[in-house]
Amino acid sequence: SIMVATGKGAHLGVLFRDAEAIEVLQSVDTLVVDKTGTLTEGRPELQAIRPRDGWSEDELLRLAASLERGSEHPLAAAIVDGARMRGVALADGADFESVTGKGVRGRVDGRAVALGNQAMMEEAGVALDELAAQAETLRSEGHTVMFVAVDGDTAGLLSVADPVKASTPEAIRLLHDAGIEIVMLTGDSLTTARAVADRLG
Repeated sequence: SIMVATGKGAHLGVLFRDAEAIEVLQSVDTLVVDKTGTLTEGRPELQAIRPRDGWSEDELLRLAASLERGSEHPLAAAIVDGARMRGVALADGADFESVTGKGVRGRVDGRAVALGNQAMMEEAGVALDELAAQAETLRSEGHTVMFVAVDGDTAGLLSVADPVKASTPEAIRLLHDAGIEIVMLTGDSLTTARAVADRLG
Protein backbone atom coordinates (compact mmCIF):
# COMPACT_ATOMS: atom_id res chain seq x y z
CA SER A 1 0.00 0.00 0.00
CA ILE A 2 1.25 3.49 -0.88
CA MET A 3 0.33 6.83 0.63
CA VAL A 4 1.15 10.09 -1.14
CA ALA A 5 1.84 13.20 0.97
CA THR A 6 2.09 16.71 -0.49
CA GLY A 7 2.16 18.73 2.70
CA LYS A 8 1.41 22.34 1.87
CA GLY A 9 1.36 23.82 5.34
CA ALA A 10 2.86 20.80 7.08
CA HIS A 11 4.66 22.20 10.13
CA LEU A 12 5.74 19.10 12.06
CA GLY A 13 7.23 17.17 9.16
CA VAL A 14 4.30 14.75 8.90
CA LEU A 15 0.75 16.02 8.39
CA PHE A 16 -2.40 13.98 9.16
CA ARG A 17 -5.63 15.55 7.96
CA ASP A 18 -7.95 13.18 9.85
CA ALA A 19 -8.04 10.08 12.04
CA GLU A 20 -8.75 7.82 9.06
CA ALA A 21 -5.35 8.73 7.63
CA ILE A 22 -3.65 7.39 10.76
CA GLU A 23 -5.61 4.11 10.44
CA VAL A 24 -4.67 3.79 6.78
CA LEU A 25 -1.01 4.44 7.62
CA GLN A 26 -0.93 1.21 9.62
CA SER A 27 -1.16 -0.73 6.35
CA VAL A 28 1.16 1.54 4.37
CA ASP A 29 4.73 0.42 3.63
CA THR A 30 5.68 3.19 1.16
CA LEU A 31 5.23 6.94 1.67
CA VAL A 32 5.66 9.28 -1.34
CA VAL A 33 6.43 12.86 -0.33
CA ASP A 34 6.82 16.05 -2.32
CA LYS A 35 10.20 17.74 -1.83
CA THR A 36 9.43 21.45 -1.92
CA GLY A 37 7.38 22.68 1.02
CA THR A 38 7.17 19.22 2.60
CA LEU A 39 10.76 18.08 3.17
CA THR A 40 12.06 21.61 2.61
CA GLU A 41 10.90 24.99 3.85
CA GLY A 42 9.38 25.95 0.53
CA ARG A 43 11.23 29.28 0.66
CA PRO A 44 14.20 29.01 -1.72
CA GLU A 45 17.00 31.56 -1.44
CA LEU A 46 19.43 32.87 -4.05
CA GLN A 47 22.79 31.13 -3.65
CA ALA A 48 25.09 31.58 -6.65
CA ILE A 49 25.49 34.06 -9.50
CA ARG A 50 27.84 32.88 -12.25
CA PRO A 51 28.13 35.34 -15.14
CA ARG A 52 29.96 34.55 -18.36
CA ASP A 53 32.80 36.78 -19.54
CA GLY A 54 31.54 40.22 -20.42
CA TRP A 55 28.78 40.18 -17.79
CA SER A 56 28.82 41.35 -14.19
CA GLU A 57 26.97 39.61 -11.38
CA ASP A 58 24.75 42.63 -10.79
CA GLU A 59 23.78 43.03 -14.46
CA LEU A 60 23.02 39.32 -14.82
CA LEU A 61 20.90 39.44 -11.68
CA ARG A 62 19.20 42.70 -12.74
CA LEU A 63 17.99 41.24 -16.03
CA ALA A 64 16.89 37.96 -14.46
CA ALA A 65 15.08 39.60 -11.54
CA SER A 66 13.45 42.24 -13.76
CA LEU A 67 12.04 39.45 -15.90
CA GLU A 68 11.01 37.32 -12.91
CA ARG A 69 8.96 40.14 -11.39
CA GLY A 70 6.21 38.92 -13.69
CA SER A 71 6.19 35.43 -12.16
CA GLU A 72 4.56 34.10 -8.98
CA HIS A 73 6.83 31.04 -8.79
CA PRO A 74 8.84 30.57 -5.53
CA LEU A 75 12.08 30.38 -7.54
CA ALA A 76 11.24 33.75 -9.08
CA ALA A 77 10.67 35.24 -5.64
CA ALA A 78 14.11 34.01 -4.55
CA ILE A 79 15.78 35.79 -7.46
CA VAL A 80 13.83 39.04 -6.99
CA ASP A 81 14.48 39.03 -3.24
CA GLY A 82 18.17 38.32 -3.86
CA ALA A 83 18.42 41.30 -6.20
CA ARG A 84 16.74 43.61 -3.71
CA MET A 85 19.02 42.47 -0.91
CA ARG A 86 22.02 43.34 -3.07
CA GLY A 87 20.55 46.79 -3.86
CA VAL A 88 20.13 46.00 -7.56
CA ALA A 89 17.64 48.37 -9.21
CA LEU A 90 15.11 46.49 -11.34
CA ALA A 91 13.66 47.49 -14.69
CA ASP A 92 10.19 46.92 -16.12
CA GLY A 93 9.79 43.73 -18.12
CA ALA A 94 7.58 43.28 -21.18
CA ASP A 95 6.10 40.40 -23.18
CA PHE A 96 6.42 38.08 -20.18
CA GLU A 97 5.74 34.43 -21.00
CA SER A 98 5.94 31.40 -18.72
CA VAL A 99 6.85 28.12 -20.42
CA THR A 100 5.61 25.25 -18.27
CA GLY A 101 8.40 23.00 -17.02
CA LYS A 102 11.11 25.10 -18.66
CA GLY A 103 11.23 28.72 -17.49
CA VAL A 104 10.25 32.24 -18.49
CA ARG A 105 11.06 34.67 -21.26
CA GLY A 106 10.33 38.27 -22.18
CA ARG A 107 12.01 41.60 -22.78
CA VAL A 108 13.95 43.82 -20.38
CA ASP A 109 15.31 47.17 -21.56
CA GLY A 110 14.46 46.09 -25.10
CA ARG A 111 16.60 42.93 -24.84
CA ALA A 112 15.25 39.41 -25.24
CA VAL A 113 15.83 37.60 -21.94
CA ALA A 114 15.18 33.92 -21.23
CA LEU A 115 15.61 32.28 -17.83
CA GLY A 116 15.15 28.59 -17.26
CA ASN A 117 16.46 25.06 -17.32
CA GLN A 118 18.52 23.24 -19.95
CA ALA A 119 15.39 22.37 -21.95
CA MET A 120 14.57 26.08 -22.16
CA MET A 121 18.04 26.86 -23.50
CA GLU A 122 17.89 24.01 -26.01
CA GLU A 123 14.52 25.26 -27.27
CA ALA A 124 16.06 28.71 -27.75
CA GLY A 125 19.06 27.20 -29.58
CA VAL A 126 21.47 28.50 -26.93
CA ALA A 127 24.73 26.63 -26.22
CA LEU A 128 25.60 26.23 -22.52
CA ASP A 129 29.28 25.37 -23.00
CA GLU A 130 31.21 25.63 -19.71
CA LEU A 131 28.07 26.59 -17.80
CA ALA A 132 26.78 23.01 -18.01
CA ALA A 133 29.63 21.72 -15.83
CA GLN A 134 29.21 24.58 -13.35
CA ALA A 135 25.51 23.80 -13.13
CA GLU A 136 26.09 20.13 -12.38
CA THR A 137 28.51 21.02 -9.57
CA LEU A 138 25.90 23.31 -7.99
CA ARG A 139 23.19 20.67 -8.40
CA SER A 140 25.37 18.14 -6.57
CA GLU A 141 25.25 20.57 -3.62
CA GLY A 142 21.43 20.55 -3.71
CA HIS A 143 20.97 23.76 -5.70
CA THR A 144 18.34 24.35 -8.35
CA VAL A 145 20.01 25.97 -11.38
CA MET A 146 18.57 28.41 -13.91
CA PHE A 147 20.41 29.57 -17.01
CA VAL A 148 20.10 33.10 -18.37
CA ALA A 149 20.19 33.91 -22.08
CA VAL A 150 20.19 37.44 -23.48
CA ASP A 151 19.56 38.18 -27.15
CA GLY A 152 20.10 34.53 -28.06
CA ASP A 153 23.38 33.98 -26.19
CA THR A 154 24.09 32.63 -22.71
CA ALA A 155 24.89 35.30 -20.13
CA GLY A 156 25.36 33.08 -17.07
CA LEU A 157 23.48 31.09 -14.49
CA LEU A 158 21.80 31.58 -11.14
CA SER A 159 21.17 28.99 -8.46
CA VAL A 160 18.80 28.84 -5.52
CA ALA A 161 18.50 26.42 -2.63
CA ASP A 162 15.57 25.54 -0.42
CA PRO A 163 16.61 24.72 3.18
CA VAL A 164 15.49 21.39 4.63
CA LYS A 165 12.93 21.81 7.43
CA ALA A 166 14.43 21.37 10.89
CA SER A 167 11.80 18.74 11.68
CA THR A 168 12.38 16.65 8.55
CA PRO A 169 15.34 14.44 9.63
CA GLU A 170 13.57 13.30 12.81
CA ALA A 171 10.30 12.69 10.95
CA ILE A 172 12.13 10.53 8.40
CA ARG A 173 13.92 8.61 11.16
CA LEU A 174 10.63 7.84 12.89
CA LEU A 175 9.03 6.67 9.65
CA HIS A 176 12.04 4.49 8.84
CA ASP A 177 11.88 3.02 12.35
CA ALA A 178 8.25 2.13 11.62
CA GLY A 179 9.41 0.17 8.56
CA ILE A 180 8.10 2.66 6.00
CA GLU A 181 10.00 3.25 2.77
CA ILE A 182 10.07 6.94 1.80
CA VAL A 183 10.12 8.10 -1.81
CA MET A 184 10.78 11.74 -2.68
CA LEU A 185 8.85 13.22 -5.62
CA THR A 186 10.15 16.38 -7.29
CA GLY A 187 10.21 18.25 -10.56
CA ASP A 188 13.80 19.29 -9.83
CA SER A 189 16.81 17.86 -11.66
CA LEU A 190 17.95 14.32 -10.84
CA THR A 191 21.31 15.52 -9.45
CA THR A 192 19.66 18.06 -7.14
CA ALA A 193 17.08 15.48 -6.03
CA ARG A 194 19.80 12.93 -5.25
CA ALA A 195 21.76 15.49 -3.24
CA VAL A 196 18.75 16.25 -1.03
CA ALA A 197 17.81 12.56 -0.77
CA ASP A 198 21.37 11.58 0.23
CA ARG A 199 21.45 14.32 2.87
CA LEU A 200 18.21 13.02 4.38
CA GLY A 201 18.92 9.32 4.07
